[in-house]
Amino acid sequence: MRLTRLFPLLALVMGAIAFVACSDDDPKPQGKGSEVNKEVVGTYAGWTHLKTTYLDRNYANDTLTLALADDGTLTGTFTDATWGVATIKGIQASKIEAGEGYTLAGGEGSFVMNNPRQGGTQEFACKLESGTVSGSKQQMIAVISAYMEVGHGDMTFTFHTGEMLTEDE
Repeated sequence: MRLTRLFPLLALVMGAIAFVACSDDDPKPQGKGSEVNKEVVGTYAGWTHLKTTYLDRNYANDTLTLALADDGTLTGTFTDATWGVATIKGIQASKIEAGEGYTLAGGEGSFVMNNPRQGGTQEFACKLESGTVSGSKQQMIAVISAYMEVGHGDMTFTFHTGEMLTEDE
């Protein structure tokens, strides 16, 4: 007897679940996050400071491209002719409260790194540590974990726009 009373309720619940699951809603985010992200989209030219246990050097003629991904987040693509290409997905931009500009946060990806001595490439995990986009000055700091072999530590690369610093600066 109880089963016959629950059957109509069960059918109603299953119908509601099927309706929600088959909805035509757009899965792309529609909010402040994706709107703010749109404001920093672009390609930036500059230079990079690379630092590891054994290397501390600047490299010229690098680019950083920030593109809007399908999910509303940013994808950052860093390109250096010597070292290779890093792609970091899931970056979020936020407006700086006390001034003009934006901060960049979150995001993980990989650095497909050239091996200048032996040729070929090798892929390493990397993540965005921090970033800013403000007027004509942009900066992005990313860390490549376990660069080279175990025990060599992380590699940090800091992308800057503007003129590259000299060794004395």
